[in-house]
Amino acid sequence: MGSCIVPESTHVEPTFHLLSAIDLDQNDSDMAEPNNSPKDDDLPEFTFYLRQVEVPSYLEESRIISRIEMGKIQFRENDRWGESIVDGVGRVMGLNLSRYLNSPFYSVYPHRKKIGTIYDINLTLFRFEKVARDEVLLQGGWEIFSRDYRNGSYPILNGKENVRASIKPNTVNEEIIGLSKLLSIMAEKVSGAIYTIQPTLD
Repeated sequence: MGSCIVPESTHVEPTFHLLSAIDLDQNDSDMAEPNNSPKDDDLPEFTFYLRQVEVPSYLEESRIISRIEMGKIQFRENDRWGESIVDGVGRVMGLNLSRYLNSPFYSVYPHRKKIGTIYDINLTLFRFEKVARDEVLLQGGWEIFSRDYRNGSYPILNGKENVRASIKPNTVNEEIIGLSKLLSIMAEKVSGAIYTIQPTLD
């Protein structure tokens, strides 16, 4: 009787990754230096709602990507996001903003906006990926809306960010940590902008 030989499977289970809220070390020489924001105990309390984060369609893939060459995207089959990038960025930005603004009372899409919220925040990511063997990049914009009726339909403040972080080459975990740090820098800049307008509210 002949025997049946079953070839060994070459299937590799993917590794799933999550963005995280990270406390930045201001002396970290590998990071783009974030702006100086006031200390938590100097900040008045306020509330905010982070709307759905806008990202380009190529970032909505579950597979983690890199764009090292101009006009070329590399998808990695074995390294994937454990949640949608929209939800992950929103979750981490909400945690970061809450920490920088000393505001435990906040909400993030897809949850409903809480009653009494002072600010709505829009975030748009244009790029959020590895761009070199040892570097990740965040390019994005933000808008801050006030609950005040006169200012409710247009942003009272807005800005654009272009920040980079150095990472160890060929380590996906370091890459995810680097991207998380970039979100922390962006959150610090947004919260710093909110702090400048906070005293004008009654």
